[in-house]
Amino acid sequence: MKSICQDHVDLKVPVERAYEFVSDTARWPMWLAFVVNVHPLDEEPLHLGSELRICMAAGKRRRQEIFEVTRHVGNAFLSLESDLSAARRIDFRFEQRGSMSRLSLAVGYPVFGGILPEIWDALFIRPMVRRAVRESLIHVRGALDDAADTTHVQTGAARDIESSDADDRRVSVVAESAQVA
Repeated sequence: MKSICQDHVDLKVPVERAYEFVSDTARWPMWLAFVVNVHPLDEEPLHLGSELRICMAAGKRRRQEIFEVTRHVGNAFLSLESDLSAARRIDFRFEQRGSMSRLSLAVGYPVFGGILPEIWDALFIRPMVRRAVRESLIHVRGALDDAADTTHVQTGAARDIESSDADDRRVSVVAESAQVA
């Protein structure tokens, strides 16, 4: 049986910027919750057929596998498949939605051994993988949205500065009401 955990996040940056960030494998350990390190086996940028040695963490256990880029469409798709099992995959999908973009992440993995391992997976493993996928997307949104906010403030756009001041006022009001209660 194959389990797939997927989620998506909307980003304040164009799809090109999101794709550039995600395709930089050196940054993966920074935001991809289940990745400890990534080593490309060739020195070229990611392309169809590229191979990566990825060290992944599952709790206290670590596992290294070779993944191959099986689908690579610039600013749209990036899919990696394990050499050991076609069921073990990492898929990124990018969509432009007006001025924003959407990043979808799907992680697939095999479950072997019949009904008991499937139950164990449904109760313990799958929730842990879902949480890691969600945390990863929150990290990438934080990194990209912070960079987008910094860029807007540095350009000196008055409306951006005013909106960030309004956000600060809303935060301070919420913080004050929390202290009173």
